[in-house]
Amino acid sequence: MNDLKNNFIEFAINEKLLRFGDFILKSGRNSPYYFNTGLCNSGYKLRCLADFYANYIHQNELNFDFIFGPAYKGITLASSISLQLNNVFSVDKLFSSNRKEEKKHGDVGALIGSSLSGKGLIVDDVISSGSSIVESINIIKKHNAKPTSVLVALDRMELGKSTRATFEIESENNIKVHSIINMNDIVNYLEKKEKDSDSFLRMKKYLDEFKR
Repeated sequence: MNDLKNNFIEFAINEKLLRFGDFILKSGRNSPYYFNTGLCNSGYKLRCLADFYANYIHQNELNFDFIFGPAYKGITLASSISLQLNNVFSVDKLFSSNRKEEKKHGDVGALIGSSLSGKGLIVDDVISSGSSIVESINIIKKHNAKPTSVLVALDRMELGKSTRATFEIESENNIKVHSIINMNDIVNYLEKKEKDSDSFLRMKKYLDEFKR
């Protein structure tokens, strides 16, 4: 596991973005972990989160013209990542997000931030079924721009329509999906740090049962 992955997992655990226990997901499934970047609710936490995204973008040389973050979490993600790319790497990228409802007066339209033109990087917190990512792809295409890559903090490695959601998005949309970490990384981290812990054993069982 590289330093970026390891440091991100430790940040997520320390700031309680990643927690272990008993949780019920929106789908109704019981889960031994919960991941929520919405808890990055201070300047320090948001800067740290954006820094991980920015470093991943820089290290992997992702090529794009604008950053698109789907509402609502994606609004702060897109803007903070754009800011951190400029602060750390002197890279200036446009950013944009969608509104849930199109505004009819004043700053009219369905977008917040930049207009969409050229190649787009979609940023989000997680991939589960992939529905949010597909919606973002369609929004970008509707504005005659080209979605070329996706970057999320965590790939849950879960099922889409028939196979792993990440693979479906890539094959059906000719787009590359990146993640700072995935479920394998979390399990590998726990195996090294807490091999005999209940958290590790339950996470490994969950991964073996639900990963695709």
